[in-house]
Amino acid sequence: RLLSHLAAKSVSSYVIFELRCFVSFLIWGLLFLFPSGTVEKLLATFDTALTAAYSQLVPVESLGHGNSASYPSSNTADWATTLTNLLDLLEVLTAARFKLSSTSVCFTSSRLSLVQASALLRIVDSHVHYFVKKQVLLLLKRILLQKAGEDMGFGEASSLTHGDDHMTSDILTLADDVLQAVHTDWLQCVPVESAAIFFGGTGQSCGGSSDAFDHVMLRAVSLVVLKSLEYKIQSAGVCNTIGIHGYLSALLLFLRQRGVQLKQGSHSCCWVSLVFGEQDDDMMEAAKALLLLYLHHRVSSDLEADAVCVVGGNPHCHFLFLLRNISFDHSILLDFLISTETCFLEYFVRYLKHLRDDWEGFRMVSPCLQPSLCLPSGSATALASTPPLRLVDYGSSEESETEDGDLPLGLTQDRLHSDSVVHTLNSHSFDRTVMCLTELRVVVTRLQRRSLFPYNATSLLKLLTQIEAKRCCSQH
Repeated sequence: RLLSHLAAKSVSSYVIFELRCFVSFLIWGLLFLFPSGTVEKLLATFDTALTAAYSQLVPVESLGHGNSASYPSSNTADWATTLTNLLDLLEVLTAARFKLSSTSVCFTSSRLSLVQASALLRIVDSHVHYFVKKQVLLLLKRILLQKAGEDMGFGEASSLTHGDDHMTSDILTLADDVLQAVHTDWLQCVPVESAAIFFGGTGQSCGGSSDAFDHVMLRAVSLVVLKSLEYKIQSAGVCNTIGIHGYLSALLLFLRQRGVQLKQGSHSCCWVSLVFGEQDDDMMEAAKALLLLYLHHRVSSDLEADAVCVVGGNPHCHFLFLLRNISFDHSILLDFLISTETCFLEYFVRYLKHLRDDWEGFRMVSPCLQPSLCLPSGSATALASTPPLRLVDYGSSEESETEDGDLPLGLTQDRLHSDSVVHTLNSHSFDRTVMCLTELRVVVTRLQRRSLFPYNATSLLKLLTQIEAKRCCSQH
């Protein structure tokens, strides 16, 4: 029976893969092979029908907390399939709008997932299958990240600044709908089931570990809230204050209630590493959004670091947890800088500027983070004992020559001890962070000098040098 089950799952996976390849090929052909204007004509033909279908298939009345929407035959597989197909169609329409980014493509049907997102949010609070609710949140997440349709062959979307005339306002409408829902305790209605632990099964693990819960769902909800806040503050301006703390508190409460277990006395800011640790691209998006939220709130109101840490929003803490998760290995940071799969470069530059301007804040935070209170059980040992996968093998090329002369005096001796002992996780975060950034600066300088770095890193190197200067000044 087990072999039969595995065979059936393998065949079904292959069929689904072939179908997706076929659909991706059709979409690619529609976009790039057919004459210009074909997509616009196709959307114009079905625009009215698609808009009418949307209004009939999703709840249209506003619901309060605890009042779930009801669908005809919503507990049947057929209805779930219908909603799933509708969500796929919405993603295709949104992706076409992002990709083509011309006013002529801005039909009503291509705006539905943004301007009527409140209806999609109500699906999560309805009696439909869990996987449909999950697909809704994943769709909203991809839209807010401007990644709708990437898995369908659409490629990268155009920037909002190059979109149609309604793009910016539609994104803000989506963000407002999400924040309004969070304000009315919508998060309490979002289910998070235990993750399947068998091949194709639905078994549940024991012991209440946070690993047993659906981290894909947790990441989707978190990013939907964070990106909505990011778009909101970008439109609000410096003078307007938004209750960021309230939204972050609601998100943190949701995560704790849904299985993200922070040990008693642990630092609240470690939730980012716990939720996003398995997905680098999502983690960088979350860290960047939280950094922007912090900078906005610091400018618009008096802000204490302790108050920010209570709701898990201190960017210094997030960066320290990131470094601890990679064992303060500068080569992994280099891999992130070279890779185009994450927004790490944008986040890193923004954070280095903040670190340069708030050096004392970083020095105050560093001693407060105890590794035993931040990392899950056994993770420190695993991180220290497992060699990281690297995009570039520096040990096999002449570019890997050690250039300790580029390291400031005082850090060279620290470097001799940093790579060999597991208990270095218990060392002062301040010194290890500066040492990691210094080693990164040395490697990037060497690569740029030999024209091996993929882009001009002059501005980045300038920031790293300024951080080293800050450290040297603080020693005197």
